Amino acid sequence: MKSSTAYLVALVAVAALSQACTTTSNQPLFFEADTLDADAYVRKVDQFVIIADASMSMADRAHSQRKIGVAGDFLSAANQTLPDLGFEAGLRTFGRGLCDSRGKTLSIVEISNYISSAFGDGVTRVQCPGGNSPLNLALDAAGGDLEAKGRPTAIIVVSDGLHMGANEIAAAEALKSAFGDSLTIYAVQVGDSKKGRTLLEQVVAAGGSGYLKPAHELASADAMATWVSDVFLYPDDDGDGVANHLDRCPGTPKGVTVDAEGCPVDTDGDGVADYLDKCPGTPAGVKVNADGCPIDSDGDGVPDASDLCPDTPRGMAVDANGCPDTDGDGVPDNLDKCPDTPRGVPVDEAGCPLAGITVVTDGWSVEGKVLFALNKATLTPEAMDLLGRVAAFLQKNPRYVVEIQGHTDSTGPMAWNMRLSEMRAAAVKENLVQRGVDAGRLTTKGFGPNEPIAPNNTAEGRAKNRRVDFKPTER
Repeated sequence: MKSSTAYLVALVAVAALSQACTTTSNQPLFFEADTLDADAYVRKVDQFVIIADASMSMADRAHSQRKIGVAGDFLSAANQTLPDLGFEAGLRTFGRGLCDSRGKTLSIVEISNYISSAFGDGVTRVQCPGGNSPLNLALDAAGGDLEAKGRPTAIIVVSDGLHMGANEIAAAEALKSAFGDSLTIYAVQVGDSKKGRTLLEQVVAAGGSGYLKPAHELASADAMATWVSDVFLYPDDDGDGVANHLDRCPGTPKGVTVDAEGCPVDTDGDGVADYLDKCPGTPAGVKVNADGCPIDSDGDGVPDASDLCPDTPRGMAVDANGCPDTDGDGVPDNLDKCPDTPRGVPVDEAGCPLAGITVVTDGWSVEGKVLFALNKATLTPEAMDLLGRVAAFLQKNPRYVVEIQGHTDSTGPMAWNMRLSEMRAAAVKENLVQRGVDAGRLTTKGFGPNEPIAPNNTAEGRAKNRRVDFKPTER
């Protein structure tokens, strides 16, 4: 009697447990989509094909609905969760799928640029299960769909795993052989058949480092987001287009152009990224400050790399080489043998007034036979040589404007001397203009014998009075 009672108790317990399991597995399954920020991820795979089981066994029920409906709901949620990052993608079925189809494997969405709306439309068309379960044919066809064999590739099989065998495993091995390490196969099992799970796990193992997930474990939004990101995406926290695990410069500000390692581009190679570089184009090897600008230790405006006088006192004007030029003659102080030359006086390479030039209080002059023959306004060969150097000085120092003043001695009529002095000044101007000096910087004026600098009663004095004065001013 006790034995019978114990048997009945055990039977009731088993029935209750069985009922509980049935109730759990038959609860309606709702898949929640998540929203993943496209800027926070990059592609893990460049191309993928989803293979959906549409064989007759998918007409059976799981979670209070047909398995094909569970598969469709899962794919719809996954499609809504996956951000569009430029994938190439396709959707294929095996068994049947489309209600008017007779093929053993069908391409529902031809592999092309992944567009969520078009892919979702394809998923909703898969409604009619039928036929046997030739996953092997679908795997073979997917290999043909995916022509680019060197790119990171994923194949996702959504199936109950039933009515399959060695052919499916062999097809997965053939795909792996063709694609190598670029291919990974994943599986999502609809239903809870242990035999189906074992088969799908073998297919996955043949296809690389993927894994199988039961569909019911992916129902929540968090679980869906985790699965989608793990299969298709790499995290990119700083949004620079380089995955975290490859990014040598995490935390790059948004919008900054980076290299393949995720580091801000430094075009001129000065160690300061372009987006911070206030002096782009710095020559190679030049030391720069935090702004990417060449270091100028003495603050004279000439970078150290070009500064021939790197210790110039603060505030002192310098030339292009960073050297001070106290008298402003274009020859830096460290080379100037005449450092006190008046402003505007043409000088030679040593910084001294050109030979033939006489310095006066506020200008300089060229006298007598150096410029003109007696009673003429024609320039002599010596004048031509000197004026060539004067023109070079004026071109190098464009800050000066010059009044050219012609003079004569007291011999001859006054009217002629006035005219002659004007002609001499005009001849000098014309020569300088021909040598490239801007005519707008030069004016002329004749003084005749009215402003002698020496007595006119000696030949030596008269030679000094036959001259042209230059009155420079800074503009």
